[in-house]
Amino acid sequence: MYFNIKPIALLALTALAPMASALRYAGFSSTTGCSGSNFFCDDNGSVCCSLPTGFGFSVEFDNLPAGTQGQGYTGNTCGSFLFSVFGPGTKCWSGGGARATHMNWFHSPQGRRSILPVRADNATCAPSGFTYHDESGAEKTIKVPVGEAEAVAALHANKDFAKLASYAAY
Repeated sequence: MYFNIKPIALLALTALAPMASALRYAGFSSTTGCSGSNFFCDDNGSVCCSLPTGFGFSVEFDNLPAGTQGQGYTGNTCGSFLFSVFGPGTKCWSGGGARATHMNWFHSPQGRRSILPVRADNATCAPSGFTYHDESGAEKTIKVPVGEAEAVAALHANKDFAKLASYAAY
């Protein structure tokens, strides 16, 4: 069967294709796999998410759509490339001791974030939340206020579960 589709009709059909919605991606303290305590970001892509000290030794991208990729970087922003993983599906990268300080995801045709137009201040975003296990072993997920990721990481390192519990649940 032969179809004669005009380019304008094809363009209209591709415009109706679903766009990816917010995706969760997380940086873990584990060097061997994507498990345990983690800081995560939820966004629609092409956002440079910073990780606090002690996290980013493994990074997981949940349900990457086809045609997308997740990337990790070192340094002070999403500029020094470390790794990439490709959708579709949930993907875990483990650095075996290497640490991603920043992470992001985007639609592959856009190109790597470091070659995309950079924000005027080259700003990064902070993690949206933090998942950990409390003293009883129960999994908890809290909201991380902007600017408090390092403080939350320190509370977790010091096992100050009472203060962690004072943060709003995610």
